[in-house]
Amino acid sequence: MPKNFVSDVAYKGINQILLGMQDFESNYWLSYKQVKDLSGWVKKGEHSSMVVFWKPIVNNRHQELDESSADVHFLLRYYNVFNIEQVELPDEIKSERITDSSNTKLLSAENIIDNYPKPPAIVINNTIPNPRYLPRIDRVEIQSISNFNSSDSYYSSLFHELVHSTGHNERLARKGITDKIEFGSERYSKEELIAEIGASFLSSLSGIENTINNQTSYIGNWLQVLHNDKRMVLIAASQAQKAVDWIIGNSDNNNNSEL
Repeated sequence: MPKNFVSDVAYKGINQILLGMQDFESNYWLSYKQVKDLSGWVKKGEHSSMVVFWKPIVNNRHQELDESSADVHFLLRYYNVFNIEQVELPDEIKSERITDSSNTKLLSAENIIDNYPKPPAIVINNTIPNPRYLPRIDRVEIQSISNFNSSDSYYSSLFHELVHSTGHNERLARKGITDKIEFGSERYSKEELIAEIGASFLSSLSGIENTINNQTSYIGNWLQVLHNDKRMVLIAASQAQKAVDWIIGNSDNNNNSEL
């Protein structure tokens, strides 16, 4: 639900559609005045979105406001708002609202995670800057769901790390996980491709759509590292499908080719 960042009140009616159809991860919005009042500013080149409301107008100023009265009519008004991703705010103000968010767990995503056969340990760790998979101890560490901009972004991040975990020696034994890999190397980039494509597959299975564009951008970045090798994305997609099949319990252990 789109919400106002300052009041935490959800927008209703047509405003849910006007704001919900926008391509942003966060569901928080602010007016230009609210941004300025919080000592922030709008990023260069960003454009606002419109929200509308009905303002009651009383024909007789001495009459008490009564919306059932024939002397009251409504005037359609509008104002403009910016998504929190379009503005810069002091860190302490931005994090206060985001960390107190009421992100909820998604049953469809939780079912996928719960059905992962012999999964790695999943540990909540709010001291780390980014989610991670630790192959040596077969453990995924991720911040609590309330620390993410949305439930969707939490699950897409968790899915990414779970796809990494399928490369463990006791699962699909991908060299991008089993071997010692240098950050930024070709094999590291291939493994990141596999994890992000796999995460997009799992997101789709869960009915999560809001993160797909970001995942596509992330995939594109790793393809640039690999000099836009078109063959590589096909191979990585095949490996990602095997990882997804393993997670959902539909794997063929004898059909594992290495990148």
